[in-house]
Amino acid sequence: MLTGIAGAPMRFHQVCIEGVAHVVPTTEVTTSSIEQSISGLYSRLGMRPGWLETVTGIRARRFWAPGVKPSTVATRAAEALLDETGVAREDVGILVSTSVCKDYLEPSVAALVHGNLSLPTTALNFDVGNACLGFLSGMTVVAQMIELGQVDYALVVAGESSREPVEATVRRLHDPAADMASFRDNLATLTLGSAGVAMLLSSRRRSRTGHRFLGGLARAATEHNRLCVGTSTKMTTDAARLLSEGVSLAERTWASVHQHVDLRPEVVQEYALHQVGRANHTRVINALGLPADRAMSIFSDHGNVGAAGVPLTLSLGLKRGRIREGDRVGMLGIGSGLNVSMMGIRW
Repeated sequence: MLTGIAGAPMRFHQVCIEGVAHVVPTTEVTTSSIEQSISGLYSRLGMRPGWLETVTGIRARRFWAPGVKPSTVATRAAEALLDETGVAREDVGILVSTSVCKDYLEPSVAALVHGNLSLPTTALNFDVGNACLGFLSGMTVVAQMIELGQVDYALVVAGESSREPVEATVRRLHDPAADMASFRDNLATLTLGSAGVAMLLSSRRRSRTGHRFLGGLARAATEHNRLCVGTSTKMTTDAARLLSEGVSLAERTWASVHQHVDLRPEVVQEYALHQVGRANHTRVINALGLPADRAMSIFSDHGNVGAAGVPLTLSLGLKRGRIREGDRVGMLGIGSGLNVSMMGIRW
């Protein structure tokens, strides 16, 4: 039975994960190339090439081809996953899209992906938005439905694209009037990357894998809801306060989560964290006492891929053999709002 309601501890007994799949662009955009494109600003500010990579730890991020939509890459990931798992499309009871990026204000990205996949008319579809924690929130929503016996199979997807905001930011920083304040306000946008990811969850009785979604805990500190504000062309962040308040909320959440789902290093083999950059990654693992060698890191080659960050880290961890049968994995993230989610799976 379901234990917990929205905003409360969640423990799932009948929910499994059949698989995770991802797609990433082939076009790699290095941090050094971005610095070269704003060399005029660097010169005016007396900054040396290499500063951005040194501070963020991000060597590169990836761009989809111009015009590629979030729904398109989410569809690609979902198609690969359904092929891999062998689950029939007519058996999918719900599809939830969780990306920060949207094709349009309406229809929902979920409706577009649902149509692309030719899912049955009986399959529910809608978007769940929670900044970079959207995917974890989407997992929670469908897991509650599975636990209650309302659906047997659920798809959660995210398609993120950074080309438009990064290129718009570079154009803004070309303005001769751009100064240190401009650079500081736009810095977070330059860390953004692109990816598509999909996860198929199932009822335990229909599962072919037995990989359990155990549940977890979410907490909010929405008095800080203006520390990171994003649009389709820009993300403005008070980086210092966002990091400080986010880690503080994470510490408070960490102190309570183990009463519901044990995520202590003593029992967890790997941690899939939301990927922002070096400073955030280091600060979080130090604050929570996580072993650095068990906190998977992908930001150096992918940047901040929004809601795709945690599931992409999980998917790459599986592909690279870091996560094995029977391992317990912690999925942790801090998202603008502020919100924190901490979830556990038994692979």
